Amino acid sequence: MNILKSNIKLLILTGISITFLLSCENDSTDIGAGLIPDQSKGMKTTVDLVAYTVSNNDTIRADYSTLTNGLIGVYEDNVFGKSKASFNTQIRLAANHEIKGNIQEVDSVVLTINPSFGASLGTVSSVLKPGNGTDTLKYTTKYPLTSYLGSTETPMPINVNRINTFLETTSSALYSNKVVSVGDLLGTASLGGTLTSISIKTSGGAVVTTESKPGYRIRLDPTYFKENFFNKKGAPELSNDDLFVQYFKGIRISPADDRSHFMFDFSRSTMTLVAYYKYKNTNADNFVNATYEFTMGNEFNSELGEYTFDNSTASSQLKEQLLNPNITQGESKLFLQGMGGPSAIIKLDETQISAIRDSVLHKNWAIVNAQLKFNVAETTGTKPIYIYGYNSTKNSFLPDITSFSSLSGYNFNPPYNTEINPGYYILNITQYVKSIVEKNASNDLIKVGIGNFEKNSSDQYVSYVKTTRAYQPYRLVFYGNNETEDKKLKLEITYTKK
Repeated sequence: MNILKSNIKLLILTGISITFLLSCENDSTDIGAGLIPDQSKGMKTTVDLVAYTVSNNDTIRADYSTLTNGLIGVYEDNVFGKSKASFNTQIRLAANHEIKGNIQEVDSVVLTINPSFGASLGTVSSVLKPGNGTDTLKYTTKYPLTSYLGSTETPMPINVNRINTFLETTSSALYSNKVVSVGDLLGTASLGGTLTSISIKTSGGAVVTTESKPGYRIRLDPTYFKENFFNKKGAPELSNDDLFVQYFKGIRISPADDRSHFMFDFSRSTMTLVAYYKYKNTNADNFVNATYEFTMGNEFNSELGEYTFDNSTASSQLKEQLLNPNITQGESKLFLQGMGGPSAIIKLDETQISAIRDSVLHKNWAIVNAQLKFNVAETTGTKPIYIYGYNSTKNSFLPDITSFSSLSGYNFNPPYNTEINPGYYILNITQYVKSIVEKNASNDLIKVGIGNFEKNSSDQYVSYVKTTRAYQPYRLVFYGNNETEDKKLKLEITYTKK
């Protein structure tokens, strides 16, 4: 169906005439089905807006209450510059505090982290181990590491250090620019390439050990733990967790250098720290093998994502916007970055919104759909799947999350798809716009960032501040409102006439 353009005079309280683009093409979706009549005759109009980049001071809450995953890595490009991510966490005593025996020898101490990986891309190899009557097969599966940014082909060196900064409690608000004092080096590793998982079966197929969770096993200094932990058996600082976290404040996992590598995340709740030791009593002849598993990733272990930014190599346009954003006329480009980097602010044109309100009240308009379409201007690494937005004026969810999220066919922030929407992202703000024009709700500022809202175990959104942005370092550049018409950011409204 041909798209028709016509100028429509709308009653405007200020007396200013505004031209809207209309279309009789049925380009609406099932959004709002059952709420309004006659969807098949949907027409379109647009509303101008002001959009600009806003600095978040390179910081974000990145503590136990806001983090789901940890983030590690370094990445640099010529648009956003360089960013670096480290992860700090408390460790606590084992559920059973007992260090067995009077004499201990520590064989090894292993820190395990479980990053995201390509689950469908595993390659399996096996080794036959003859046994007394029963042969076994050791299966080794290698999975590619999934990185947010950068290539994992070249391993990234990382350090594990003891920290000297107390991370307080899991209810404490900690921000990603908090300065953490780094103490003794506990271990090093080179991470990248693949993750390994192992399982063992008999030659007849019976499971001996189930497949371990793919991850990195980082070896720490056993002598250090012998001297600073096992030799302190019976000391007050090992008597309970409160005293222990004051004594051994935690560990930091960080890139060993500032060269651009890659960034990856891992589940903070599945981290383990296990000491493999052997013990005996003073008069005993033989040692007995044992393990001491420190408590990691539980509801009492305070954590901190520590992020640093270097904008010295960033684009001049980004630097200028961060220092002096054009909040009255908007910008031609919008710069969005996760983990505390910049976001975008959007303000709908008040006069044009008033015109839409008049048409709803007096010309029988019924809004079917209202959406913001963000056209991608530049690509800096892998694109994220989601962007999100919230009411920045009131610091709350938009009503499209709280009221429309259960509506069949409605998706507030449909996932980015290289086939369906290769060059743009969408935010559906239908209910937000309807509340303004139908219920006289205030036309507030909308803040847009990279990531998605976190949900709890009941599939409910937790909070407008708890998002994957806290640990996803993606970067996007969108066209703003001061751009050519085909790429210009504006609000697109589909409506019918009752």
